[in-house]
Amino acid sequence: MAESWRRRFEILDRIDGAYFTRWRELSEAERMRAGLAWPAFFFSFLYYFAKGMWEKGLLFMTVYAALGMALGAVGVPGVLVWFWVGALCVACAASDYYKRVEHGERIWPWLARRMPGFLRSTPGLGVVAVVALGCHVAIAVQT
Repeated sequence: MAESWRRRFEILDRIDGAYFTRWRELSEAERMRAGLAWPAFFFSFLYYFAKGMWEKGLLFMTVYAALGMALGAVGVPGVLVWFWVGALCVACAASDYYKRVEHGERIWPWLARRMPGFLRSTPGLGVVAVVALGCHVAIAVQT
């Protein structure tokens, strides 16, 4: 693990990092260091794939494709959708990576309880994400 992540994990361990229960105990600099993984903004769901968080990355990819199709239909540029998903990823990535490494979390527990069984597996999520992204690309190419 990289030194930057080791320092980030030390901070998160001090505040029960999986759920940020004691977030206010940190200085502003510690909050920025521990809470935001800026590469996740630029690379969005690809960052999740690079960090080994496949299931969550596939869900973000599906969200990107679905929002791209829905908002594209009303004229919202795709770059704004990428920006929004990137903002969501940067807000969640540090905590998600911490939970994956420290607690073995593959998918958010609150979501896993509500998902059909076939979507709780990586192959099931992969099929849905690839189909959604394929539809998104097909629509984008036609317009």
